[in-house]
Amino acid sequence: MRVGVVGAGWWSTLSHLPALVANERAELSAVADRDPARLARAVAAHGAPRAFADHRELLAAGVVDALVVAVPHAAHFEVARDALAAGVHVVVEKPMTIRAADAWELVRLARERRLHLVVGYTYQFSSHARRAKQAFESGELGELLLVSGLFSSIVEAFYRGDTSAYDELFDFQLEGPQRDTYSDPAISGGGQGTTQVTHAMGMVHWLTGARADEVFAHMAQRDLAVDLADAISYRLDGGAIGTMASTGSLRLRQPEQQELRYYGSEGFMLQDIRNGTLEIHRNDGTSEVLPQLPKGPERYPAAGPTATIVDLVLGLRDDNPAPAEAGAATVEFLELAYRSAAEHRPITRGAAPPAR
Repeated sequence: MRVGVVGAGWWSTLSHLPALVANERAELSAVADRDPARLARAVAAHGAPRAFADHRELLAAGVVDALVVAVPHAAHFEVARDALAAGVHVVVEKPMTIRAADAWELVRLARERRLHLVVGYTYQFSSHARRAKQAFESGELGELLLVSGLFSSIVEAFYRGDTSAYDELFDFQLEGPQRDTYSDPAISGGGQGTTQVTHAMGMVHWLTGARADEVFAHMAQRDLAVDLADAISYRLDGGAIGTMASTGSLRLRQPEQQELRYYGSEGFMLQDIRNGTLEIHRNDGTSEVLPQLPKGPERYPAAGPTATIVDLVLGLRDDNPAPAEAGAATVEFLELAYRSAAEHRPITRGAAPPAR
């Protein structure tokens, strides 16, 4: 299957392009990037036969069946919208968009044209995530009562525009992030929320199948232009309540915490996505403690989004662990959270998205 990539920046060259080249069911057919030097480096390293300066030129050439959108947050919607309008399947990096209305518009377009749309989350492609999803679908936990989340990470330097601080952590081979990618809210849409909370709440919305009805958030920026620490409480449309705490203030070599806890009327589940553990404890006294996932692709399946779009289009699978609906619900949650923090009050969700 012919796959193109728009964006030849750090995550594209570190993850998406190598994953596509290694996928024997995919052909990396084209790459587009507005920076000629960055585009040339990506093409030379990964062997794409076609190179374009703009995503519109790539789409007009008719050389792709699916497109990976790996540009800065603020540009996601335009590129993904144009690809769907051209009849091309899409992987769009997280956060899906900055504005909720744009995210639901992508959902509508994909449904209308019967195209696959995968959001670039990674943890949702692990075997533990599949088991957690099964626990919700089977009703093992009963009625969901409470979700508690903690997501601490090493990212503050990016919010300061210091793009070299984590070189030893990521081992950038071609590109690092641009200085303004995460530090300028006009480009990123925000800080810890759009960059990190999106992971945790993407998981929550996918597992529960719910959307936030009301959100109340406090955010701390310190001396940054974007949020560094977030404390968010929320109510889901099924009646459950939740909390989400997150900070990007950890330093290199400090241990990160990325945990989600779900409490229901029939039991509870502990999901540690960072350390690859999952426990299910039922009220009847039985428990299931899954083996810890080994470090690497089993714990962090970075190739999951691109592999899934290929297999979906080829008809080799029919499930999408990072569906557009959950991605849009997460954008919606973040939009409510940023409004709440700015207005110092709870924000209730308004009009519903298009019917399923």
